[in-house]
Amino acid sequence: MAARFCLRHGNRHLALISADSYRIGAQEQLQNYGRILDVPVRSVTSPEELNNALHAFAEKRLVLIDTAGMGQRDLKLTERLALLHKGNHPVNSLLTLSATTQRSALSHAIQAFNIVKPIGVILTKMDEAASLGGVLSAALEAKLPLAFVTDGQRVPEDIQNAHADRLMKQAVELSELMGSSPDEEYLAMAFGGMNDYAHV
Repeated sequence: MAARFCLRHGNRHLALISADSYRIGAQEQLQNYGRILDVPVRSVTSPEELNNALHAFAEKRLVLIDTAGMGQRDLKLTERLALLHKGNHPVNSLLTLSATTQRSALSHAIQAFNIVKPIGVILTKMDEAASLGGVLSAALEAKLPLAFVTDGQRVPEDIQNAHADRLMKQAVELSELMGSSPDEEYLAMAFGGMNDYAHV
């Protein structure tokens, strides 16, 4: 997302914040990425530090906050997410969901991360998924708009805006490839308002 923004709008309008103090080397990795893009980066570990960083970047058009990847069963999930919603500055959150995850686990994840009120979803590992019905249905059921999809690890080539028609086509193609006909999930996507929850 950072690289895409820089290509479209220039790097002087972007700043990065690392709120990931759990993964070893995560903050250093983002600092290195910031140097490559030539954008400012700050690391934070508390709501106060996040407020200060957001205040310092108030003139930026976009500030991206990198958080630690967490599972819904993480015992410290609430504590870690509190960093985002206890600050003085409003933060819009995007929930990252893997297209390879089972439907039940996706629904549990959406419920667990509802504490930060995500405004949309980023679907990852689209290139590894055998079916898209589960992840698309879970997002639709939660009424979460689909913001971006990724189908590889290249930056920024493999991240795109989510388009309803492309997602529907890919879902049906995968279903046919696996030797099954589109099931109720695909019909729900087709007639249940997918266009309302993805870029068109």
